[in-house]
Amino acid sequence: MHGNICRAMALMAMVALPVLGQAPASQTSPVALSKPAPVIRLPYMAEFKTLRVQTGANGIAITHETTEITARDSQGRHLTATTDIPSSADQTATTHFQVFDPVAHVTFTWSFPGRGATVMAIPFPGAISSGCSFATFGISYANEKTIVEDLGTMAILGVEARGRRNSTTIPSQPIGKHHKHKTRVGTIEVRSSELWQAISPGLNGLVVREVSEDGQSVRTSRELVNFSQSEPDAAFFQPPKGYEIVNREVNAAPCVSLGEMEPLLP
Repeated sequence: MHGNICRAMALMAMVALPVLGQAPASQTSPVALSKPAPVIRLPYMAEFKTLRVQTGANGIAITHETTEITARDSQGRHLTATTDIPSSADQTATTHFQVFDPVAHVTFTWSFPGRGATVMAIPFPGAISSGCSFATFGISYANEKTIVEDLGTMAILGVEARGRRNSTTIPSQPIGKHHKHKTRVGTIEVRSSELWQAISPGLNGLVVREVSEDGQSVRTSRELVNFSQSEPDAAFFQPPKGYEIVNREVNAAPCVSLGEMEPLLP
């Protein structure tokens, strides 16, 4: 479905983008009263720009840029298209597509340019005992201190979002001690991460801005640069025509994206 890819590329360019009846009140079931209200998920299309800047010991900064398009329709289908921007004009950009389709109970992955797509079945609830887990891997220090700051709310491209910043201070251990010298005190490292999540009805949990610094030489930012709440074409969630479809067995429950998760902030 080359047309779908063209539409995705065009979006990047545009930014640069039976009622059964009612029981009498006296016979209302307690279970019915405790049933949670359905979660509203609004359709949207969004584009993000990610910059990773690493500064070397010589003071020269190396920048790696990535663009990402995400789309969700009213049926719950979700697409992510990620493109690594080449560092030179003679290199070809490659876009990687991932589709989560709860309607057809399948996931698709493919790349453009490319010739094939992989499809995997999504297990029905209860079919697999193990689910998904999201974890952040890193080293934890006994003497580290983290401060969490509420940044309040603001509109980012029309999306109401709330922000939070985590700042972690890590005093290093003494470098060394000699009987003729005093202990040399190590440096203090400060790491920070800033996260903004949508709080607008139907968009709860959508991450619209992320900024992190490792306290040394790397800064990574992911920013929403284009947003529309229009309904995406259903064909947008299918591999291109002419691609060879390869079926693959799945041995784990699918994970939803961070944008589909409940917000971290109240």
